[in-house]
Amino acid sequence: MLIHHISFKDHTLNWELLPTELSRLTLLVGASGVGKTRILRSILSLSRIASGIAKDGAEWSVKFSVGNKDVYLWNGKFESTGIRYEVDEEIDSRAKILEEQLSLNGKVLAKRDGLAFSFNRKKLPKLPPQQSILNLLKEEELIKPAYEGLQKVIFSDQTESLGEPYKINVFDASKLAKKWKTIEEIRNANESTRTKLYLCYVNQKKVFHQIRDRYMDIFPQVEDVKVEPLDVKEEGIPQFFKDLPFIQIKEKQVDKWFEQGAISSGMLRTLLHLSEIYLCKEGTVFLIDEFENSLGINCIDELTNDIVQSKRDIQFIITSHHPYIINNINPSNWKLVTRVASVVKTEDVTKYNFSKSKHDAFMQLLQLEAFQSGRA
Repeated sequence: MLIHHISFKDHTLNWELLPTELSRLTLLVGASGVGKTRILRSILSLSRIASGIAKDGAEWSVKFSVGNKDVYLWNGKFESTGIRYEVDEEIDSRAKILEEQLSLNGKVLAKRDGLAFSFNRKKLPKLPPQQSILNLLKEEELIKPAYEGLQKVIFSDQTESLGEPYKINVFDASKLAKKWKTIEEIRNANESTRTKLYLCYVNQKKVFHQIRDRYMDIFPQVEDVKVEPLDVKEEGIPQFFKDLPFIQIKEKQVDKWFEQGAISSGMLRTLLHLSEIYLCKEGTVFLIDEFENSLGINCIDELTNDIVQSKRDIQFIITSHHPYIINNINPSNWKLVTRVASVVKTEDVTKYNFSKSKHDAFMQLLQLEAFQSGRA
């Protein structure tokens, strides 16, 4: 899936994103507090609305494509009950959808206005007013691709990776390894990145070695990576862990393997981001906020290159303040974010005729009044 265009209003929070064009790689830049993170959260809200969650006070318009030719336009509006929720909360609101429309390649597929509901110009019986068209009609042949596409939106945040020591329990590991064997099956599995990395380690050694070798390019001190149960002979490791796979790394001139709880947050996050790029579903939309968090300079530079050079059908929408990231992404992919009161605006920076040198363009960006003040 590729999101081309979005506008979003949150009437409950009195916040608005003006129409914004997005590309396969979009870097949102701007002063702190202008709304870059909230843009990502708004896109994530659309995925949740598509899955059937009611978003109090939300009004949206999104244009996206699935496959090579099918372009969907989805508009809608929920009532505002006056109850304030944060943008990213999955609250089971009882707010009703006031109006909604889904079009495919310019033709209206489904429409609702209050309780009136039609699909392919045929009236439908009364349906739950809190659930979106995409959720209610997700099994319909023409709507299913749109529903499935929006389920591929991922808010990628590996900053708390060390807080979750493992993702596969002792009963699931061997069962999952028998279920998901090919690289296509592993990518399409609704499993965590760590679980997919384990499945790849067991069933797709070639792809795992590609991830491992790229990781060792970034961290030359690393000699090997594996995803296996811990050695229960080691002092202090309970017998319960004997079948539980853990990410482990081996560094040069160090005899002991480091399990994931002992790996630095930057090194672990780098491995998980790399694994996401290799093992996510085709059509995934990655939302990454402040990409530089917990990453060292070498990680930032290299991971940004992997994102820029990815040949897979993946969309990246990223926020960052870090010069290493901004410098490595072409200014044609930058979106300058500004805000006046509660209204957020994005614009291409190409109109400023920045230097062709990425470094010089970055320095020119820093000098813009709109970048410094955050105001259009």
